[in-house]
Amino acid sequence: MITNSPFVQLFMVILAGAILVLFIRPSIAEIRTTQDQIEVYNYELARVTDVNKLVAEHASTINTLPLSSLQALEKYIPIQIDEIAIMRDLQLVVESVGATLVMLEYASGDAAQDDNVDTETTATNDKPKATKFRLGVNTSYDNLKQLLSTIELNNYQLTIDSADVTPNDDGQLNVDITLIAYSLESATTE
Repeated sequence: MITNSPFVQLFMVILAGAILVLFIRPSIAEIRTTQDQIEVYNYELARVTDVNKLVAEHASTINTLPLSSLQALEKYIPIQIDEIAIMRDLQLVVESVGATLVMLEYASGDAAQDDNVDTETTATNDKPKATKFRLGVNTSYDNLKQLLSTIELNNYQLTIDSADVTPNDDGQLNVDITLIAYSLESATTE
């Protein structure tokens, strides 16, 4: 039989305090940590769901585009590159900014392969084919900035693979730029 002595009551209070400190408090801390993790997970899940909905909306918008719009989009990632049209556009860009055209040449797909650029496209992985162009101009610094801005706004997606800028004695710059245009053309159709 348990006596009502103050020592037994004190022992029971200390035992209850020890149980509270050693068992219940760590369990509550674990529960709080788990609840925080669940809250973060739900927040991230909601963000991912929103992004997925947005992607689905954009995909459905693209799928409902009329044929004329799809043909306009084909300019930017064409099925086949028109090398002459790109070279003509580059020549017009150089003339429009007031630079002097020194060189404009088409580099074959073999040159692109030498630089480890993937030039083959298959139906399974849809990697774009890279076609290189070399552009040499003699221009001022301001015209060079305008030239690069105009190339960026060109009808074809052109990326600058390399650029070599050397100053002249007359304050002009000799610029040699290697540009890459991409197409979805299969390597087997060449």
